[in-house]
Amino acid sequence: MFLQILPPDNVATAQSVFENEIVFVILGLAIAVYAILKFTKFLSKIKVSKGSNNPSYTS
Repeated sequence: MFLQILPPDNVATAQSVFENEIVFVILGLAIAVYAILKFTKFLSKIKVSKGSNNPSYTS
């Protein structure tokens, strides 16, 4: 048989799956933002020495 008529998807099930996917996406974004903020806070604490004591050579 070439064509088969399928019953319509259950709207409640499709909506439930969609809501679960949204929860995981939002949770993933929240974790990513938290990690980025922690990483930037760590980078801001690093002190970089300018090296002003090094002699400069000019020609």
